[in-house]
Amino acid sequence: MSQRDTIVCAVLIPLVPVPAAPGHAAGIDDYDVVYTLRSEHLPNHKGQVAFPGGKRSGDEDLLQTALRESAEEVGILPSDVTVVGCLDDVSTMAGQYVITPWVGVLPPGYAFRANPHEVADIFAVRLSQLGDPRHQARTTKQWGGNDYEISVITAGRHEIWGATHQITRNFLELVAEARGAPSRRGARPVPTR
Repeated sequence: MSQRDTIVCAVLIPLVPVPAAPGHAAGIDDYDVVYTLRSEHLPNHKGQVAFPGGKRSGDEDLLQTALRESAEEVGILPSDVTVVGCLDDVSTMAGQYVITPWVGVLPPGYAFRANPHEVADIFAVRLSQLGDPRHQARTTKQWGGNDYEISVITAGRHEIWGATHQITRNFLELVAEARGAPSRRGARPVPTR
């Protein structure tokens, strides 16, 4: 597949702060990471877990793609997002799609609205649960008539696998690095205009 045939996409990793529980120090205790389950009516990647996002339109900036698609799919207003940064691109297994993930923080208790034509479910998983070894597993998925053993995250209502799993793992590594653990990956800063 030529680079010209590659479909360029961008997604938003929405983070919703979870306030500290009563009796704990004031501040943020954890974050909910928001995912979608794609509708069965979509032509591609139907029924798969994803972050809100989609294909770039024309020459639009990839951050604009992520924000536009997030508004269309789950009702996130771009003005409500505090963009933290951008992660390294991730390609789908077949290399047909290249995805640029953006990380954005929303206000606590943010209300999402699923577009029923694109999203079958919106669900959140605590950041602290995503990296928990108890929620890491291996499973077999079929693609193109072949079986593949792949890694999955089982925290939440739906298994997280494929490109969404890879984006999540990259994000978790950056979080661990920010908290003082060594990491192999880096993040790109938000570009200035």
